[in-house]
Formats: sequence, structure tokens, C-alpha cells
Amino acid sequence: MELSQSNAYRLAIQTRRQIDVLERLLQVTRYRGFELQAFSVQPLADMTSFLITLDVCSSKPISLLSNQLQKLYDVQQLELCASPSLRKVAGQ
Repeated sequence: MELSQSNAYRLAIQTRRQIDVLERLLQVTRYRGFELQAFSVQPLADMTSFLITLDVCSSKPISLLSNQLQKLYDVQQLELCASPSLRKVAGQ
């Protein structure tokens, strides 16, 4: 039996400091078929922006997600970082 290979990705996203942008990022991530592994939000020093880090995995190419996230109005910058080392959860 062959299983599809999941790849891990980390995205660093700078956005306007609006709470609803967090909901939109997570919604697009789910709609595009990526599984959220980790999520962090930090306000930047200018107090007008967030730095959001998403660790996701999927067998799909990351371009399917990153292209859609870049279209969001509040996204100012998006960078694909080095792949995180994700721990397997027992039973998966």
C-alpha cells in the first residue's frame, strides 16, 4: 500500500494588524488542503503589523497556498522559510 508523501513548510507572513486577518489566513490554509502544524503571531515594533508564522504540511505543492495567501488584502509580505522538523503524532 502506497501512502502519499506529506511535505512540511514554514511560511513567515507580515500582515496589517487586524484580528480578522488571522481568520482569513487559517481559512485559506484549510480550503487549500494544508494541515496546520503550528501557528504563531507577534506584533511588530511599529505596532501596525503582525509577523505570523505558519507551519503546515500537505502532499500538495506549497505554491497552491502561498499564491492564494499573497492575494489577501492585509498580507504585506510572504516568505517561504526552511522546512520545519515536524514531529509525528502517535497514530498518524
